[in-house]
Amino acid sequence: MQAFNTSLASLVTGASQRQLRHWDKTSLLRPSVSRARGRGSRRLYSFVDLVAAAAVNRLRKDGLSLQKIRKAVRLLKEHPDDITHPLAELKLVTDGEAVFRLTDDPVVREDILRGRQLVHIIGIKAICDEVHAKLKREVREVRKRMHMGGKRYTVVVEPDLVDGGFVAECRALPGCVTDGETVEEALCNARDAITDWLAAGEEPKRAKAQ
Repeated sequence: MQAFNTSLASLVTGASQRQLRHWDKTSLLRPSVSRARGRGSRRLYSFVDLVAAAAVNRLRKDGLSLQKIRKAVRLLKEHPDDITHPLAELKLVTDGEAVFRLTDDPVVREDILRGRQLVHIIGIKAICDEVHAKLKREVREVRKRMHMGGKRYTVVVEPDLVDGGFVAECRALPGCVTDGETVEEALCNARDAITDWLAAGEEPKRAKAQ
């Protein structure tokens, strides 16, 4: 078995020698090749030990306390999958408070510190795409004719697939666009928008009443 001293272990894992000694003394991460036993003896780490040390260092930088790391390691070793070196064998994720184990299911994470309950990852982008697709199928374009100023205008109402709600547009009047939370509100706002547009005298001569 290859053996690596504390100096080299510190260099390749990013953990300081002081941290490695502390992790050994507190039984968080003991060198499996040889532990220090008095003056003149050396700690010797295996490659798996180095991977585990690097994992601990990363978890610490991500904000996880040593107490939580120690608890997570203990629980993982008690896992029915018979995991011997959880810090070197598993894919772990942390948010600084919890430790999640990646599972075979790409959308499921196992919360190690909370009794191994399963946490499902929700893809918001996928949900948004699904909602947009359903809106396109279920919500049809609404057309409403309005009599204003002695003329007749057609207002088109469509769902706003980006911001939500509905957009109302009188296409005969360039730039006459408004919105609303519901179709009814959008149509009501469209009437006001047409009134304001006409009052401003911005209707081009080519605009045709419908």
